[in-house]
Amino acid sequence: MAVEVLRFPFQTEGSLQCWTVGLIIGVLVLALGILMAYQRYIAGKRPVQHLCDYCGHMVSVVSDCHHAPVRERFLHGICLECKKECRLVCSKCKRPV
Repeated sequence: MAVEVLRFPFQTEGSLQCWTVGLIIGVLVLALGILMAYQRYIAGKRPVQHLCDYCGHMVSVVSDCHHAPVRERFLHGICLECKKECRLVCSKCKRPV
């Protein structure tokens, strides 16, 4: 009872196109990874300007607890002075943004 091993010959035609498609997909995935890292680590550090509904100015927001700068998250922030969650308020008129 010998087990017959199937041997497939290597594809001799069309392998260049396969490598080219693989290389293009690899470059696109690498570019996407670089753009995501840029957005997270470099562009995310810049202060974001918000339009205040009350005074009408474009302002950077501060925390409602200490009126200190904040690290912004979605719809709330982290006060850089007390390190707790806080609401975002206008730096000029101190009303919620």
